[in-house]
Amino acid sequence: MSETAAICAAPGHRSFDSRFVEVHRCENEQCAHLFAIGVDANHGVMHELGIDGEESIYEERNDRLVAFWEDRQFVTGDSMILDVGAGTGHLTRSLRERLPEINIHCVEESDLLRDQLESEGFAASKNLDSISPDRSFDAVLLIEVIEHVADPVDFLDRLREYLKADGRIFLTTPCGELRNGSRATNAYDTPEHVQFFTEKSLRAAVAKAGFRDIAYEYIDALYPRGTSAGPSATFKRFATRIARPILATFQGSRHLTGFIEP
Repeated sequence: MSETAAICAAPGHRSFDSRFVEVHRCENEQCAHLFAIGVDANHGVMHELGIDGEESIYEERNDRLVAFWEDRQFVTGDSMILDVGAGTGHLTRSLRERLPEINIHCVEESDLLRDQLESEGFAASKNLDSISPDRSFDAVLLIEVIEHVADPVDFLDRLREYLKADGRIFLTTPCGELRNGSRATNAYDTPEHVQFFTEKSLRAAVAKAGFRDIAYEYIDALYPRGTSAGPSATFKRFATRIARPILATFQGSRHLTGFIEP
């Protein structure tokens, strides 16, 4: 990847070495984005993933998340949804189970997972280039994807072209640095991550791509509840649910989540 920031094209300087990549910081203080250098253009593409294993972890979480989207009128029974980075399809299946008439088009790089999605009746494309330019969608799901993209501004700009006039994007990405300077997040735990957004740099990317803004918020429905039994496990889950939004208020969230407005 280039040694200039993918958001504002300003030069970057070496900040630190993460577990997997060398990380530079954009010298433009209005951006200050963190990004990997010395990796090829395809570094962000995930390796082949297994089809099984995620359903049991996320089934309950997904039900709550879809209910949250319905409550916010982000999805309805007749919505046209673009799910970018659909993966094993556990979320697309939850959407269809709750809203059987919903229309979902998946984007998934993995041939194995794309074949699986198509076998289950979902329309699936390898990338955005494979989608007809005259298609338009009410909502785009961009969940744990943008941190893998070499040019996030161009990527968001292309997604904007697929949105209907009143459409929105739901985005999540691990935060690369909290307001207090801490990098104790899971942004650096995955080899394929190449962009490490902060609240400021993600907002800058969204604006440069032509959107109004991203409305950040803590969304409890994103977090699985866990299934461990016993009083101590129950108390730990309760304490975590209480502490997480409080910490996010003062330090910033370890996961940047919210709706991007056109």
